Amino acid sequence: MTNITRLLGLALCLACWAGCLTRAADSGAEHVIRQATEEIYEALDRQCAILEQQPEHLYALVDGILMLHADMERISRWVLGKYWRDADEEQRHEFIGQFRKLLVRTYATAVQLASLKDISYLPARDSARPDRATVRTEIKTPGSATLSVYYLLYETDQRWLVYDIQVDGVSLVNNYRTVFAEEIRDKGFPGMLRSLQEKNRQPMSAETAEQVRSRKSPACSSNNP
Repeated sequence: MTNITRLLGLALCLACWAGCLTRAADSGAEHVIRQATEEIYEALDRQCAILEQQPEHLYALVDGILMLHADMERISRWVLGKYWRDADEEQRHEFIGQFRKLLVRTYATAVQLASLKDISYLPARDSARPDRATVRTEIKTPGSATLSVYYLLYETDQRWLVYDIQVDGVSLVNNYRTVFAEEIRDKGFPGMLRSLQEKNRQPMSAETAEQVRSRKSPACSSNNP
C-alpha cells in the first residue's frame, strides 16, 4: 500500500466518510467533523482492552462505527467511473462489499498516524453555495510533518455528508479511481475483483497488530499497575 493511500485512509476514517456524518445540518459542517472524529477515538479507548488481546477486532469496530451509515453504492460509482456502467449487478454488488472491506483495513493500518491532539481546525471560508462546505484541518504526523486535510461536504435532507477528502491536494476519490482503473485495464473487471478479494483475505500484518496493541489509551493505562 502506498504512503498516499495510507494517508488518505487516515483522513477517510477521521471523517467517517460519506454517509457516516449524519448529524443535523444546523450543527454545522465543522461541528460534524469534530464530533465524528472524537467518537472514533473514544470508541478506540473503550475497546482498548479487547484490542490489546485481539488486534483484528479493530476491523469489526471500524466497520460498525464508520460504515454503518455509509452510502457505499454512491462512493463505488464515483470511484469506478465509467467502469461502473460496464459491470453487471453481481459485479457491482461484489465490488461494493470488497471496497468496504478495503476501506476498513486501510483505517486499521492508518490509525496510529494521529490522535485528537494532533488535529487542528483552520478558519472557515464562505462557500458560494449554502449546501456546500469545506472543513479545513491540519494533522501533525510522527516526525513533525503536517498534512493539510480538507473535507468537502454537501447538505441533503438536513444532513452533512462528505463527498470527497483532499490530503495535501490529493483527492481520495480520484486516487482510488486511478488505482482501480489501472487494475481493470491490466486484468479486466473480474481480475480486479479477484485481486481485491485476495487483499482482503490477508491477515492483519504483524506490524499493524503490534501498533494496535501498543496504542496508548488512558482507559487501559489507568488499569495497569
